[in-house]
Amino acid sequence: QREKLIHELEEERHLRLESEKRLREVTLESERSRAQMRGLQEQFSRMEETVRNLLQSQGSPGQNGEGTVNIMKVYQEKLSEDSRKCKEGMEKIHTPADEDSRSESSSTEEEKEKTKLLLERLKALE
Repeated sequence: QREKLIHELEEERHLRLESEKRLREVTLESERSRAQMRGLQEQFSRMEETVRNLLQSQGSPGQNGEGTVNIMKVYQEKLSEDSRKCKEGMEKIHTPADEDSRSESSSTEEEKEKTKLLLERLKALE
């Protein structure tokens, strides 16, 4: 009986250590993803400023309006693709253990909201 309990205890300890290891891995990946998202947001802000400056330097928007719209469409498609890739990356690291952590899901919702706001800003520039 005692040996059985010791064996079960060792098994539980092993499972706990594995869970802690996985949690550290997921946390690290989450931090990397957040850093990547911040980088993308900074890049987007710089590009947005560049587009704004280009539009101001072009003078009358009627002459180059079509070209500007095309540039904006290409940029929006690239942004959507980057967003999709980031989302796919987040889905790859999503595990059942993450279900327990509500802060992760709220963080993901915050990231979606930020992405939505960035897209709205892009549309406003058009």
